[in-house]
Amino acid sequence: VTGRGRTSAAYDEATLRLAASARAANPSDATARATYAMASMREAVLAGGAEESALSTTHVSLSPVHDPWPTVSAYEASLSLSVKLADLARVGTLLVAAVDAGGDGARVDGIWFSHRDAAELERAARDAAYADARAKAEQYAGLAGQALGEVRHVVEAEIGGGVSPRGMKMMAASADAGGAPIDAGEGTVTAVVTVTWALGPAV
Repeated sequence: VTGRGRTSAAYDEATLRLAASARAANPSDATARATYAMASMREAVLAGGAEESALSTTHVSLSPVHDPWPTVSAYEASLSLSVKLADLARVGTLLVAAVDAGGDGARVDGIWFSHRDAAELERAARDAAYADARAKAEQYAGLAGQALGEVRHVVEAEIGGGVSPRGMKMMAASADAGGAPIDAGEGTVTAVVTVTWALGPAV
């Protein structure tokens, strides 16, 4: 018998993906300008309350710009920074502060929301899935006129992470408070389990 369970909770963690890019006639100038913009963005998010341990450089690149091919007309440098935030009320304010600090080279690659304790939500979803499977099994056993026997096999289905966005909630950050309005929303964790029972004696 296959049982399904799910549990939902508001997201309590956000990851902000920031980037800085610059184009110049030579590699050193492009790198210097992108580095300066990223350093300014980094200082802004730290000043806004982000922990230094929550910052991570995720991408660094330098590539030639061809116009026309194969003529190199310029060089483009790019750096990316990941900022993890536990206080969702700060996300909008930090986003605006980082963009202001980075100037024309600033770029926002996206915001990802997550649960700090996803394992607890997964356990709750499994509990619900197993209860669903057992309720079905008891019904089928009853329809067959027999008692439900011992458990023979338990197999959990892989469902690719199991977290999906759900009903959106407006967080504290707002345009009136100097930050962009950010909707964090809820995430739903789903579990699917197949349980095999033996049939007991007739009832």
